[in-house]
Amino acid sequence: MEKQDLLNQITNSDGNVKISSISSTEEGEHLINLAKTLEHEGKIVLLEYCMEQEPVSVSLKTKLIK
Repeated sequence: MEKQDLLNQITNSDGNVKISSISSTEEGEHLINLAKTLEHEGKIVLLEYCMEQEPVSVSLKTKLIK
C-alpha cells in the first residue's frame, strides 16, 4: 500500500481503519510506518495503532488535521 492510499482510507473513514488484507508482519509494520510518516508530515494525528498476529491485521485510530 502506498502512503496516499492509506491517507485516502483514513479520510474516507471516521478515523478508525482496520486493514486485514495483510500477508506478513513486515507488511503490517510498513503500514504502521506509513501512518507515522503521515503524522510526521502533519496530515494526521496517530492516536493509537495495533497489529494483530493471527491473522495479521493492523488497526489505526487517527484524527485528520485540517
